[in-house]
Amino acid sequence: MKLDDPGLDSTVSQVRDAWLVDAVCEQIAFVRAKVPFWRERLSNAAVDERCIESLADFAKVPIFTKEELRATRPAALLPNDTRLELQTNRWTSGTSGQPTVNFWSETDWAALVASTARMLGRQAPKQAPTAFNAYSQAHVTGPLYNGALRRLGAVVYDRSHHPEELFSTLAQTELFDFDALILPERTTRGKGFGLVNLLDEDPQFLARRGVLWWIGSSGTFGAETVERVREQGVQVVSNLYGSSEFAVFAISCPLIPGDYHVAQGHVLVEVVDQVGKPVENGQFGRIVVTHLCGMDRNGQARTHGGTQILRLAAGDGATFLSDACSCGLTTPRLRGVQRVGATIVGDSKTR
Repeated sequence: MKLDDPGLDSTVSQVRDAWLVDAVCEQIAFVRAKVPFWRERLSNAAVDERCIESLADFAKVPIFTKEELRATRPAALLPNDTRLELQTNRWTSGTSGQPTVNFWSETDWAALVASTARMLGRQAPKQAPTAFNAYSQAHVTGPLYNGALRRLGAVVYDRSHHPEELFSTLAQTELFDFDALILPERTTRGKGFGLVNLLDEDPQFLARRGVLWWIGSSGTFGAETVERVREQGVQVVSNLYGSSEFAVFAISCPLIPGDYHVAQGHVLVEVVDQVGKPVENGQFGRIVVTHLCGMDRNGQARTHGGTQILRLAAGDGATFLSDACSCGLTTPRLRGVQRVGATIVGDSKTR
């Protein structure tokens, strides 16, 4: 299966899971051979690629915490022989602790862009849209959205790299015609601005500019905001979910907006209980994520070559849904995503 194949999200789960198990085994073999940090950690847990026969077996790999990630020197998570292939790196802001650093190789970045395009391509209201990308290009999602939309045949106008001030961006939007707007719902931590701020300043902005598609990734979009934009003629609202270490890895369901469909492939996303074992359908647990695949020029998956992160607890929790969705996708879903920190108090009973 190819990472840019939409069928990856609609095939029967057994086929996709078998493909993911193969990818997991290849990545474990790669990090054991190339990254001493992981070789020691996996050896201490008696884990190698031969003991992984199902996705449930991946629970043998110990959970990696944000505290451990922050305490680990970034270079210790990089394979020596792929460092010349590194293309992109981003640092977290460090507002909740020491900043973490993540690197993507050329093929890792290609996989991330292809997976994001795969998610967005199913929801695009028209072929080859024209987009104004109001995300900061200094944040990983800025260039990611540019690459993903262009992969769909879109023309993308990026906001000027430096200014994050609302009126500067509004002035920039007047220079271009576009039918898709890429912008978070609200500002975070007092930085920048969001769609709500824009609409407070220019209440008919979306209708006036003929925007058909709103794309963002800033937590669950409020129902009031969604209603507000739909009243102005926006046909599709796409909300992506992810983290600084992995960028985006799930997208809101068009029929059940509170659910996020996981894009397995460039990453592996699990929802686990207190001891790190996958929860059952309908149960609540911690979200843990693994860098899994890069992608070559033919769309074929290969091992992830940049920062090696296996089973990182992202700090969020969600209810795990594994049944097929009414929208037609068979990928697992996350419902009721919420911040839980390092651990979840109590057990993984359905919530």
